[in-house]
Amino acid sequence: MRRKIFVAGVFFFCLFAQMFAQQAKTVLFLMPFYTSSYDESALFNAKTGKELSNIPSFQMMGFWGGAQLALQEYEDQNIPLEVVVRDITNDEAKLRRILEDRDLMSRVDLIIAPLFSKPFQLAAQYAKEYQIPIVNPFTSRDDILEGNEYVYKLTPSHEANPATLAFMTDNMPSHQIILYCDSIKKNAEYHVYRSYFDANKIPYHTVSSIQGVLNLMRSDMHNVLVVLHQGEAVSLTLSQRLLYSGKKVDPDHLLMVVPETWITSNTYDVEYYDKLNLHFFSDYYVDFESEQVQLFTYKYTQRFNTLPTLKSFAFQGYDVTRYFIELIRHDLDQDEVKVTPLSYYFSFDKHPNGGYENVNVQFLQVLDNTILPATY
Repeated sequence: MRRKIFVAGVFFFCLFAQMFAQQAKTVLFLMPFYTSSYDESALFNAKTGKELSNIPSFQMMGFWGGAQLALQEYEDQNIPLEVVVRDITNDEAKLRRILEDRDLMSRVDLIIAPLFSKPFQLAAQYAKEYQIPIVNPFTSRDDILEGNEYVYKLTPSHEANPATLAFMTDNMPSHQIILYCDSIKKNAEYHVYRSYFDANKIPYHTVSSIQGVLNLMRSDMHNVLVVLHQGEAVSLTLSQRLLYSGKKVDPDHLLMVVPETWITSNTYDVEYYDKLNLHFFSDYYVDFESEQVQLFTYKYTQRFNTLPTLKSFAFQGYDVTRYFIELIRHDLDQDEVKVTPLSYYFSFDKHPNGGYENVNVQFLQVLDNTILPATY
């Protein structure tokens, strides 16, 4: 009899422990859908996908679509989640009413908030009060981290770029780094590179003219040319001068780091991609040849009758939702999260007296007119 009571006790204890372990996590999405200002005529008048994405109500639909596919995976695995979605605009009073709902906020475990700066900062204040992790997928501003250990910033700051470049060049043989910018005094990105290189005793050259670049180019070593000049005209002029200067300038002697806008520009000549060994930093990268991405694309297309894209934030919506739900399910221990994102590389460093910043920037190269992760 005692044995039966003991076995029954163990059974109910295990059952209770399992139920406790499976207790539903609550995720609050603060989404800028602008349903109150929905313009049906603009929807019917839109002739292209770009025009459609310019309608405020549709700008985050791709993000939400990706998030729904991530949530579906938990449903398929019978992992309990409570999902709460609130439409957020620039109406601060409306946002406060949502965040002052103590019944809601007391049970929320995670806030995902792809919002503009001011609404996000307000939401982050309440997240701090309730000790809820809150995620901002898109801003690169560091000030959202100050004094708030519950904020997660996914877009790396510019400081990650020189650190990544230095790591890559460590594997090169003899090389020199050339920083080219139009205005040394006014170029903020230049000062980020200079500060990092000076602090880490990394030698570099600074030039402010195309002729200065040409004068420094050498054929007996790798030339790592970092272009910190956003001008569209400069992209073509510099590329032409490098190729036709009469100096030995080829991919074996040049690694050219350019603004991402050069790669996405319709005016930049694709013949320069391989000839100049173009590289660039980006917030996202998707390997469309991978089975994981192809499966996601198939599911997304089947469900929403449109292809997922980076510009619509579909991949980002999936990654953010999947990764951070796993993070809260593992008590915010990054090492326990086994998710492989589709578009991000996640690695978070905690700011002193502040939140967490993703420091893993994407460093990409153009090879045979294909964008790939840079390797050396």
